[in-house]
Amino acid sequence: MKSKILLAAMIVALLVAGCGKTAPTNTTQQPKEGSHAVETAKPSMPAPTQEAIDYHQYLKKTWTKKKDADNNFGNEVSFSISKIENGKITGELMVVGPAPSYPNALANLNGIIINDTVECQFTDSRENEGTIKLLFKPKNEMEATITLTNKAQDSKAQPPVGTFRFAPYNLKDIESFSPIENQAFMVDLNSWGKVKFVSGKLTGGNHIPVVFYLTDENGDILYNFQATLPYMVDVKAVSFEDVSQDGLKDIIIIVDDGYAGQGNAPLATVFFQKADGSFANDLKLDQEINDSKNNKDVKTVKSYLAGKR
Repeated sequence: MKSKILLAAMIVALLVAGCGKTAPTNTTQQPKEGSHAVETAKPSMPAPTQEAIDYHQYLKKTWTKKKDADNNFGNEVSFSISKIENGKITGELMVVGPAPSYPNALANLNGIIINDTVECQFTDSRENEGTIKLLFKPKNEMEATITLTNKAQDSKAQPPVGTFRFAPYNLKDIESFSPIENQAFMVDLNSWGKVKFVSGKLTGGNHIPVVFYLTDENGDILYNFQATLPYMVDVKAVSFEDVSQDGLKDIIIIVDDGYAGQGNAPLATVFFQKADGSFANDLKLDQEINDSKNNKDVKTVKSYLAGKR
């Protein structure tokens, strides 16, 4: 009897031990069935460390290369982004060579933003070929890596190769810039929205050219008009009118040329706004306006242009 009891106890012990061995096996099978154990074991996506970048804050500014560690610029290089739509950018690259001729090279930029980066292939106006990789960074900065795959024989305005930091070009960065306060205006210019039109002079040399810019409220330069006017002139009037009747405001500028040999002779120049927000200046039309003496005031210029239409 005792031996039967002992045998029964041994069998129970073996069964308990066997159940203990199979329990882990069942546990390891549960994750395959998609239990909560599997969900907690999966690596979670990292939490975002910063908010998504609003790319539109980089639009229509002139981004210029900062000085390097040796405090040198080399060839001046800048770019602007005129449009961002569905992740696609449209812009322009400009390189300016050394004085006194300041040769330049221009290239169109097109690309798609991926992870705050866009890479654009370009062929500039001097036939340099390459890529520029733009990295959108916070705190009003960008980074650009420029490579050249084909260098033009004319190297006067060749894009620099390397990785550079860029910041918006600001009025305070312009050496010897003197604003003309009574010829600066806040204006709503269609796709530009509300911007400031700034007139000024560069007073650091003997020539003293007149200059015109669009800026934002912080003085960051959005557009440089690069007017072709004589040196040493005074700005007499600026007017924002849709003279081409296309629904876009154009800009009429009249200056007084005190060195024309006839006292203060007026000169007019007109910038026509295009659909992409850029401005076109027809030098031949300017000459017609001035040769015909239809340039003494804004009203006279408008009447002449209306007759041309």
